[in-house]
Amino acid sequence: MVWTIAQKEIRENLLSLRFVLLFLLAVVFIPSSLYTNYRAYLSRLADQQQIEQSNRDYLRKLKLSQIFTNPKFSLDVYWPPAPTSVFAAGFEEVHPRHLVVGKNSIEYGAPLDVQSSSGLFGSIDYLFVVQFIFSLFAVLLSFDAITREKEHGTLRSILSNPVGRAVLATGKLLGGYITLAIPLLIAFLVGILILEISGLNIFSGDFLPRTAWILALSFLYIAVFFLMGLLVSSLVSSTYSALVLSLAFWLTAVLVLPRAASLAAQLWQPVKSRQVTWLDKASVESSIEMEKGRLLEEAYRKNSVVDKEGQRVAGEAWQKKRDEIAAPYEEHAAQAIRRLENDYRTRKAAQLALGLRLARFSPAGAFVSFITEMADTGIREENWFMAEAEHYREMLQRELFSKIQFDVFPTGGVSMGIRGMVNPAQLPEFRLPRSLVRDSLRGADIAILLVWFLAAAALTYVALARYDVR
Repeated sequence: MVWTIAQKEIRENLLSLRFVLLFLLAVVFIPSSLYTNYRAYLSRLADQQQIEQSNRDYLRKLKLSQIFTNPKFSLDVYWPPAPTSVFAAGFEEVHPRHLVVGKNSIEYGAPLDVQSSSGLFGSIDYLFVVQFIFSLFAVLLSFDAITREKEHGTLRSILSNPVGRAVLATGKLLGGYITLAIPLLIAFLVGILILEISGLNIFSGDFLPRTAWILALSFLYIAVFFLMGLLVSSLVSSTYSALVLSLAFWLTAVLVLPRAASLAAQLWQPVKSRQVTWLDKASVESSIEMEKGRLLEEAYRKNSVVDKEGQRVAGEAWQKKRDEIAAPYEEHAAQAIRRLENDYRTRKAAQLALGLRLARFSPAGAFVSFITEMADTGIREENWFMAEAEHYREMLQRELFSKIQFDVFPTGGVSMGIRGMVNPAQLPEFRLPRSLVRDSLRGADIAILLVWFLAAAALTYVALARYDVR
């Protein structure tokens, strides 16, 4: 009996304009967005490889005199694009993909390119299609599944026969969900086939496991919205009321709650802008360097001699005296700058984490969190990138910055020197290892979507069980 009801729902939905429109949108947007994002991935990969080669050539030809004349010398590190970013741009779209690593700080660099008008209006990717389009059509396909039967009087006749209410709800759910899943599955498989034909080896690495998780959560996500529409349809008697309430739920869950969560996090945990933090760091560094330079200039006069050409040069005791004076100031400057930078990052990370935790109470927030993590473009990957860049900065501090001496005196003079062997061409390159699937798996997001699914299913069965056919 369940399958009989499901078949009836499938036939009615397949002949409806809603299904035709959803099918067309799915087979157009999902394959085309995957292909477009794959081309963008190849472009980003080529840009990164070209820039890394340019960096290698630059370091090979770099002379120490160039570092001396540039006290703000820094190196760039890049966030390598992930093949799975074809599904969701995530933080790759809103954050620059490279960092500028200096002696005491790490700053965001300029983006490698500008993605046309998508930076203003946002891009269409697989995540967008499922998050917005499929969730909307899920409620549009289910909001009148029960109210239509009530208004036509067929629900009373159906329930007067030996058909259990649980059987009716299951048949409605099964038939409608199959109708909804068909366009998603077909469009998804077509998109994967296009990626393979275009040159992406879908069998390499962990692309297929990540893809399977993305598809599985997509099915669960649209099932939540289909069930919510079915629940509303079970609770009210008017199709118009069911439509209004279903759209209200969709607007709240998909558009309002995730954005309200971000706003609440900004109000609850305000953070100074990165520009203000940069100015604070520049001010602290400038004041410490000025005091250090004043003391060093006085010491230089006492520990220098005039050569045959009349130039003042450092004496034998200068280096020891210089280190005694400069070391505490350099350590103080490094700690102060790092403290400001770490304070900004900690507060910003806490604000972002709070916003994500609040947003994940909505099914859309949990879905976006899971898909971006599985696509290697989420917050965890962003934090990992920053952490690895910090490790790289510490290595540069040991191998390069700590061996270079560059002091500026208040009167305009400078003192330069080098300790130990420094060969920029032998500096190791920055590498960001790929995360494993188990590292990207967000059990909390799956649990949240399952709770929404089970709650909506249970309430739907309860609503039908309490329905009075009289």
